[in-house]
Amino acid sequence: MGEMMDLTYRYASAADVEPVRALVERAYRGPESAKGWASEAGLLTGPRTSDEEIAGLIAGLTSRFLLAERDGVLVGCVLIEQHGEDGYFGMFSIDPGLQAAGLGRALLSKAEEAARDLWDAQGMVAVVINLREELIAWYERRGYALTGRREPFPYDVHSGALRTDFDFVELRKRF
Repeated sequence: MGEMMDLTYRYASAADVEPVRALVERAYRGPESAKGWASEAGLLTGPRTSDEEIAGLIAGLTSRFLLAERDGVLVGCVLIEQHGEDGYFGMFSIDPGLQAAGLGRALLSKAEEAARDLWDAQGMVAVVINLREELIAWYERRGYALTGRREPFPYDVHSGALRTDFDFVELRKRF
């Protein structure tokens, strides 16, 4: 766990748009992501997000990107948003070369803390593609439980779907 101690955290500013987008793309879609636990490369092609979307979320009143850096280099990021009495997290991205080092665990717990500090959140929610069983199990080990709520996947927005038999399931952790 010692190597995790040199992480620093901060909220993204407008200057971080490009590096954040690049990290999200690498974690979810890039060729290096294919072996990583966050990868959607087997399900979806095409961009995961855009500079415009990231810039809007950074500027938003009820959203923040929490960044994890090591020696000034961006190694992880997560979007947090206020959703009613809960915090919500998404675009949870760890540099594919650094996965399985405990970084995701550290960043998630920092995101939960941030949602409590910023919005007095009572819990934390996320939606995950239902086929991602290993990822769902990882969240369950961190205290998240399936709520039974499902959302359709927006195939019209993400035209790069390689299959169309999946949807989103919601997970929630109560604080």
